[in-house]
Amino acid sequence: MSNRPVILTYHSQNILGDHAPVNDHQSLARDLEAIHGSGRRFISLARLIDRLDEGSDLQDLRGCVCLTLDDGCNFDVHDIEWPGAGLQRSMLGILRDFSERHGAEAQPGLHATSFVIASPQARELIDRGSLLGRGWMGDDWWAAAEADDRMTIASHGWDHLHPDLGGSGCFGTVDDWSQCETQVIRSARYIERRTGKWPDLFAYPFGTSSNYIREEFFPRFRSEHRCRAAVGTDAGTVRPDTDRWNLPRLVCGRDWRSTRELLQLIESL
Repeated sequence: MSNRPVILTYHSQNILGDHAPVNDHQSLARDLEAIHGSGRRFISLARLIDRLDEGSDLQDLRGCVCLTLDDGCNFDVHDIEWPGAGLQRSMLGILRDFSERHGAEAQPGLHATSFVIASPQARELIDRGSLLGRGWMGDDWWAAAEADDRMTIASHGWDHLHPDLGGSGCFGTVDDWSQCETQVIRSARYIERRTGKWPDLFAYPFGTSSNYIREEFFPRFRSEHRCRAAVGTDAGTVRPDTDRWNLPRLVCGRDWRSTRELLQLIESL
């Protein structure tokens, strides 16, 4: 078993059918059982960052897995009737179901960090362009999710530079103070207004980032942005010396498509 923690990410809007691997809800439910059965432990991403802050060698996190969700669609927490695929259990509901089956003591650290897009206008346009215009990217669920022990709301940027808004989707172009202030600090202010808590974790949209945001903005202006870490989507595990401003994550559907592939991947990294 690898002794290095790994971060996984899922997208609740990835529903191309009613079964894994083309449905991230089904994949999450399947993967929870496989990871648990392999003897690994779930911990929150915040707990992993705590240990990095403490200068830990992470040996006590041997075999640990962190769960994250990207984009902040409503079905992170709400069950949804998806056209052609039927009723989909929410990601938070899947975590609750697992705990009810196995008992909360089986995986006391089971938790997901939901990285949400802050701008209401951006979410409305993305909903129209990519999610059938059903109003599936609201923010009325954020506060309740933040109050749940199994979920934390964190930032995925102000507008994701999403193609539905005419953007490139590439955070490699966010390479000066003004753009970073908008994407990181402005988004944090909005999320705090909606949840009552300043988000201290950030996920780069599509996993891309500029040298400036990683090497200048995040490390030099911590008192302004108040972030503790940022995650990308480079495949890998977390080591004590991993760049905390570009932590690696494995992406469901890109890096693995079955529980067997997931467990083999974790072992091989």
